[in-house]
Amino acid sequence: MKRVLALFLVLICMLSLVACDKATGSGEPVRSGDVSDMPEIDKNVFGEKEQTQQAIIESISGTITRIDEDKIYDLTEEEVKTIADIIENGTWHTEGTAECANDCKLIIDERTYYYHSECGTFNDKANNQNLPVTAEEKESINVILAQYITLGLE
Repeated sequence: MKRVLALFLVLICMLSLVACDKATGSGEPVRSGDVSDMPEIDKNVFGEKEQTQQAIIESISGTITRIDEDKIYDLTEEEVKTIADIIENGTWHTEGTAECANDCKLIIDERTYYYHSECGTFNDKANNQNLPVTAEEKESINVILAQYITLGLE
């Protein structure tokens, strides 16, 4: 009886080693203290995190509303990216918002900006700053916005 019990325990130990080997995915026997696969695991985890962050960046949202209307329009990802690039790469004036009249409100990635299409100025009232854009940038922005709203003040 002792021999049968000993053989049974040996069989259980062998099966658990095989199951552990299959769980780790390596064809080599499991050795204590062997961490040769750790850098590869870390690389995969960081790669997944980077891909997740990139997906979040690529999927920023944006809406536009004419100041004197309640209708909200969703911008396409490409349109949002174009406007967001101008906003992120522009030189903000931190002495306050511009004195011009805003004709639309843009919400890009949960940040609110007011825009005057005639002079091409973004106003960030939350941070008390303004961003005048170049004539070329103004034209690009106005082409996008004109698809959704009537530009200018009436």
